[in-house]
Amino acid sequence: MKNYYYRPSASTLGRKKKIRKKASFSYLKPILFFFVFISLCFASYLGATKAYRAFSASRLANWKPETAVVSGVDGALLKEIQAIANKKVNTQFTIKSAMALQETLLKKYPQLRKVAVKRGLLSGQLKIEAQRRVPVAKFVLPNKSVRFIDQDSSVYVDPNPAPDLKIPFVELEGVVPEKLGGEFVDLVESSLKLKDQLDFAFLRFNASADSVRMHMPDGCIINFGPAKKMRQKARRAAQIEEMAKEGFPHPHELDFRYFDDGKVFLRQIAH
Repeated sequence: MKNYYYRPSASTLGRKKKIRKKASFSYLKPILFFFVFISLCFASYLGATKAYRAFSASRLANWKPETAVVSGVDGALLKEIQAIANKKVNTQFTIKSAMALQETLLKKYPQLRKVAVKRGLLSGQLKIEAQRRVPVAKFVLPNKSVRFIDQDSSVYVDPNPAPDLKIPFVELEGVVPEKLGGEFVDLVESSLKLKDQLDFAFLRFNASADSVRMHMPDGCIINFGPAKKMRQKARRAAQIEEMAKEGFPHPHELDFRYFDDGKVFLRQIAH
Protein backbone atom coordinates (compact mmCIF):
# COMPACT_ATOMS: atom_id res chain seq x y z
CA MET A 1 0.00 0.00 0.00
CA LYS A 2 1.45 3.32 -1.04
CA ASN A 3 1.48 6.44 1.22
CA TYR A 4 0.90 9.75 -0.50
CA TYR A 5 1.97 13.06 0.98
CA TYR A 6 1.99 16.65 -0.14
CA ARG A 7 5.16 18.71 -0.29
CA PRO A 8 4.66 22.46 -0.80
CA SER A 9 6.73 24.14 -3.42
CA ALA A 10 9.22 26.91 -2.70
CA SER A 11 7.00 29.49 -4.40
CA THR A 12 4.12 28.59 -2.12
CA LEU A 13 6.25 28.91 1.00
CA GLY A 14 7.40 32.33 -0.08
CA ARG A 15 3.88 33.57 -0.49
CA LYS A 16 2.93 32.37 3.01
CA LYS A 17 5.85 34.23 4.56
CA LYS A 18 4.77 37.42 2.87
CA ILE A 19 1.23 36.99 4.17
CA ARG A 20 2.49 36.60 7.79
CA LYS A 21 4.54 39.82 7.55
CA LYS A 22 1.58 41.72 6.19
CA ALA A 23 -0.70 40.45 8.95
CA SER A 24 1.82 41.41 11.63
CA PHE A 25 2.12 44.95 10.26
CA SER A 26 -1.64 45.41 10.04
CA TYR A 27 -1.90 44.37 13.71
CA LEU A 28 0.66 46.96 14.93
CA LYS A 29 -0.65 49.81 12.82
CA PRO A 30 -3.75 50.66 14.92
CA ILE A 31 -1.70 50.46 18.13
CA LEU A 32 0.83 52.95 16.76
CA PHE A 33 -1.97 55.19 15.56
CA PHE A 34 -3.59 55.07 19.04
CA PHE A 35 -0.38 56.10 20.81
CA VAL A 36 0.19 58.92 18.34
CA PHE A 37 -3.38 60.13 18.88
CA ILE A 38 -3.01 60.04 22.68
CA SER A 39 0.28 61.94 22.47
CA LEU A 40 -1.28 64.65 20.33
CA CYS A 41 -4.25 64.97 22.71
CA PHE A 42 -1.96 65.21 25.74
CA ALA A 43 0.20 67.84 24.06
CA SER A 44 -2.90 69.82 23.11
CA TYR A 45 -4.18 69.61 26.69
CA LEU A 46 -0.88 70.86 28.12
CA GLY A 47 -0.82 73.72 25.65
CA ALA A 48 -4.40 74.72 26.34
CA THR A 49 -3.82 74.53 30.12
CA LYS A 50 -0.74 76.76 29.96
CA ALA A 51 -2.54 79.22 27.70
CA TYR A 52 -5.55 79.36 30.04
CA ARG A 53 -3.34 79.86 33.07
CA ALA A 54 -1.48 82.64 31.36
CA PHE A 55 -4.76 84.25 30.31
CA SER A 56 -6.23 83.89 33.81
CA ALA A 57 -3.12 85.33 35.47
CA SER A 58 -3.18 88.28 33.13
CA ARG A 59 -6.90 88.73 33.58
CA LEU A 60 -6.74 88.50 37.38
CA ALA A 61 -3.78 90.84 37.68
CA ASN A 62 -5.50 93.55 35.64
CA TRP A 63 -9.07 92.82 36.70
CA LYS A 64 -11.44 95.75 37.18
CA PRO A 65 -14.96 95.30 38.50
CA GLU A 66 -17.74 96.61 36.27
CA THR A 67 -20.42 96.38 38.97
CA ALA A 68 -20.60 95.78 42.72
CA VAL A 69 -23.21 93.83 44.68
CA VAL A 70 -23.63 93.57 48.47
CA SER A 71 -25.71 90.85 50.13
CA GLY A 72 -26.49 89.64 53.66
CA VAL A 73 -27.31 93.01 55.23
CA ASP A 74 -30.01 95.63 54.84
CA GLY A 75 -31.00 99.13 55.87
CA ALA A 76 -28.39 101.79 56.60
CA LEU A 77 -25.60 99.21 56.83
CA LEU A 78 -26.33 98.00 53.29
CA LYS A 79 -26.19 101.54 51.92
CA GLU A 80 -22.86 102.25 53.63
CA ILE A 81 -21.16 99.07 52.42
CA GLN A 82 -22.62 99.49 48.93
CA ALA A 83 -21.15 103.00 48.76
CA ILE A 84 -17.72 101.62 49.70
CA ALA A 85 -18.01 98.87 47.08
CA ASN A 86 -19.10 101.31 44.35
CA LYS A 87 -15.83 103.21 44.78
CA LYS A 88 -13.95 100.07 43.66
CA VAL A 89 -15.78 99.87 40.31
CA ASN A 90 -13.58 100.49 37.24
CA THR A 91 -10.40 100.46 39.34
CA GLN A 92 -7.74 97.77 39.40
CA PHE A 93 -8.76 95.22 42.03
CA THR A 94 -6.29 92.44 42.88
CA ILE A 95 -6.46 89.56 45.35
CA LYS A 96 -4.62 91.73 47.87
CA SER A 97 -7.23 94.43 47.32
CA ALA A 98 -9.98 91.93 48.15
CA MET A 99 -8.25 90.83 51.37
CA ALA A 100 -7.63 94.44 52.40
CA LEU A 101 -11.27 95.39 51.79
CA GLN A 102 -12.45 92.42 53.82
CA GLU A 103 -10.27 93.40 56.80
CA THR A 104 -11.38 97.05 56.51
CA LEU A 105 -15.06 96.14 56.62
CA LEU A 106 -14.63 93.84 59.64
CA LYS A 107 -12.75 96.54 61.50
CA LYS A 108 -15.13 99.35 60.54
CA TYR A 109 -18.28 97.37 61.31
CA PRO A 110 -17.81 95.21 64.43
CA GLN A 111 -21.47 94.14 64.17
CA LEU A 112 -20.42 91.96 61.22
CA ARG A 113 -19.45 88.39 62.07
CA LYS A 114 -18.13 87.44 58.63
CA VAL A 115 -17.27 89.22 55.38
CA ALA A 116 -16.37 87.57 52.08
CA VAL A 117 -15.12 89.61 49.11
CA LYS A 118 -15.23 87.78 45.77
CA ARG A 119 -14.15 88.76 42.25
CA GLY A 120 -16.12 87.58 39.25
CA LEU A 121 -13.51 86.84 36.59
CA LEU A 122 -15.99 86.40 33.76
CA SER A 123 -18.96 88.40 35.06
CA GLY A 124 -16.92 91.48 36.00
CA GLN A 125 -18.87 91.71 39.26
CA LEU A 126 -17.46 92.51 42.68
CA LYS A 127 -19.43 90.56 45.30
CA ILE A 128 -19.44 91.35 49.02
CA GLU A 129 -21.22 88.84 51.24
CA ALA A 130 -21.67 90.00 54.84
CA GLN A 131 -23.14 88.25 57.87
CA ARG A 132 -24.35 90.15 60.91
CA ARG A 133 -23.82 88.97 64.46
CA VAL A 134 -26.88 87.60 66.26
CA PRO A 135 -27.21 89.39 69.63
CA VAL A 136 -28.48 87.57 72.71
CA ALA A 137 -28.40 90.53 75.10
CA LYS A 138 -28.00 94.31 75.19
CA PHE A 139 -25.67 96.03 77.65
CA VAL A 140 -25.67 99.54 79.02
CA LEU A 141 -22.25 100.58 80.33
CA PRO A 142 -21.73 102.94 83.27
CA ASN A 143 -21.17 105.78 80.75
CA LYS A 144 -24.62 104.97 79.23
CA SER A 145 -23.16 103.66 75.98
CA VAL A 146 -24.77 100.52 74.54
CA ARG A 147 -23.04 97.25 73.69
CA PHE A 148 -24.32 93.91 72.46
CA ILE A 149 -23.16 90.36 73.07
CA ASP A 150 -23.58 87.66 70.43
CA GLN A 151 -23.77 83.88 70.55
CA ASP A 152 -19.96 83.69 70.47
CA SER A 153 -19.72 85.82 73.66
CA SER A 154 -18.24 88.75 71.71
CA VAL A 155 -19.08 92.25 72.93
CA TYR A 156 -19.55 94.72 70.09
CA VAL A 157 -21.09 98.03 69.02
CA ASP A 158 -24.03 98.24 66.65
CA PRO A 159 -25.14 101.81 65.86
CA ASN A 160 -28.00 100.55 63.66
CA PRO A 161 -29.61 97.52 65.34
CA ALA A 162 -32.80 96.03 63.97
CA PRO A 163 -35.78 98.21 65.03
CA ASP A 164 -37.83 95.17 66.10
CA LEU A 165 -34.97 93.59 68.07
CA LYS A 166 -36.21 92.09 71.36
CA ILE A 167 -33.37 90.89 73.61
CA PRO A 168 -32.71 90.97 77.37
CA PHE A 169 -31.40 94.14 78.98
CA VAL A 170 -28.19 93.88 81.00
CA GLU A 171 -26.38 96.39 83.19
CA LEU A 172 -22.61 96.09 83.22
CA GLU A 173 -20.35 97.03 86.10
CA GLY A 174 -16.57 97.18 86.11
CA VAL A 175 -14.24 96.91 83.13
CA VAL A 176 -15.97 95.34 80.14
CA PRO A 177 -13.77 92.86 78.18
CA GLU A 178 -13.96 92.23 74.46
CA LYS A 179 -15.36 88.77 75.19
CA LEU A 180 -17.54 87.69 78.06
CA GLY A 181 -17.50 84.17 79.38
CA GLY A 182 -19.65 81.66 77.58
CA GLU A 183 -21.34 80.92 80.93
CA PHE A 184 -23.04 84.29 80.81
CA VAL A 185 -24.47 83.53 77.38
CA ASP A 186 -25.68 80.20 78.79
CA LEU A 187 -27.54 82.09 81.53
CA VAL A 188 -29.25 84.43 79.08
CA GLU A 189 -30.29 81.64 76.74
CA SER A 190 -31.46 79.41 79.61
CA SER A 191 -33.47 82.26 81.12
CA LEU A 192 -35.22 82.88 77.82
CA LYS A 193 -36.22 79.21 77.66
CA LEU A 194 -37.50 79.39 81.26
CA LYS A 195 -39.33 82.66 80.77
CA ASP A 196 -42.46 81.54 82.65
CA GLN A 197 -40.45 81.25 85.87
CA LEU A 198 -37.56 83.67 85.14
CA ASP A 199 -39.25 86.56 83.36
CA PHE A 200 -36.68 89.06 84.61
CA ALA A 201 -36.67 92.83 84.22
CA PHE A 202 -32.90 93.08 83.76
CA LEU A 203 -29.58 91.42 84.57
CA ARG A 204 -26.68 93.08 86.33
CA PHE A 205 -23.25 91.66 85.50
CA ASN A 206 -20.15 92.71 87.40
CA ALA A 207 -17.28 91.99 85.01
CA SER A 208 -14.61 92.65 87.63
CA ALA A 209 -16.11 90.31 90.24
CA ASP A 210 -17.46 87.92 87.58
CA SER A 211 -20.87 87.77 89.28
CA VAL A 212 -24.44 87.97 87.99
CA ARG A 213 -27.64 89.23 89.64
CA MET A 214 -31.09 88.85 88.10
CA HIS A 215 -33.74 91.45 88.99
CA MET A 216 -37.39 90.43 88.64
CA PRO A 217 -40.30 92.82 87.91
CA ASP A 218 -41.80 92.24 91.42
CA GLY A 219 -38.56 93.25 93.17
CA CYS A 220 -37.20 89.71 93.75
CA ILE A 221 -33.48 89.19 93.19
CA ILE A 222 -31.58 86.08 92.15
CA ASN A 223 -27.91 86.32 93.09
CA PHE A 224 -26.21 83.71 90.90
CA GLY A 225 -22.80 84.46 92.34
CA PRO A 226 -19.79 83.53 90.15
CA ALA A 227 -20.59 83.14 86.45
CA LYS A 228 -20.20 79.37 86.27
CA LYS A 229 -22.61 76.43 86.01
CA MET A 230 -25.14 78.98 84.84
CA ARG A 231 -27.42 76.52 83.05
CA GLN A 232 -27.74 74.42 86.23
CA LYS A 233 -28.33 77.51 88.35
CA ALA A 234 -30.99 78.82 85.98
CA ARG A 235 -32.88 75.52 86.06
CA ARG A 236 -32.71 75.35 89.88
CA ALA A 237 -33.80 78.99 90.18
CA ALA A 238 -36.79 78.28 87.94
CA GLN A 239 -37.80 75.33 90.17
CA ILE A 240 -37.53 77.37 93.37
CA GLU A 241 -39.41 80.34 91.91
CA GLU A 242 -42.20 78.03 90.79
CA MET A 243 -42.55 76.65 94.33
CA ALA A 244 -42.28 80.15 95.84
CA LYS A 245 -45.45 81.18 94.00
CA GLU A 246 -47.47 79.04 96.42
CA GLY A 247 -47.04 81.38 99.35
CA PHE A 248 -43.47 82.49 100.03
CA PRO A 249 -43.40 86.23 100.80
CA HIS A 250 -42.34 88.70 98.10
CA PRO A 251 -39.96 90.27 97.45
CA HIS A 252 -37.28 87.71 98.24
CA GLU A 253 -33.73 86.83 97.25
CA LEU A 254 -32.22 83.57 96.03
CA ASP A 255 -28.53 83.26 96.91
CA PHE A 256 -26.47 80.83 94.79
CA ARG A 257 -23.06 81.79 96.13
CA TYR A 258 -22.79 78.40 97.90
CA PHE A 259 -24.18 76.39 95.03
CA ASP A 260 -20.97 74.33 94.77
CA ASP A 261 -21.66 73.09 98.31
CA GLY A 262 -25.17 72.04 97.32
CA LYS A 263 -26.85 75.00 99.04
CA VAL A 264 -29.20 77.74 97.82
CA PHE A 265 -30.48 80.27 100.35
CA LEU A 266 -33.92 81.82 100.08
CA ARG A 267 -34.56 84.91 102.22
CA GLN A 268 -37.11 87.65 102.30
CA ILE A 269 -36.01 91.15 101.38
CA ALA A 270 -36.91 93.74 104.02
CA HIS A 271 -39.20 96.53 102.82
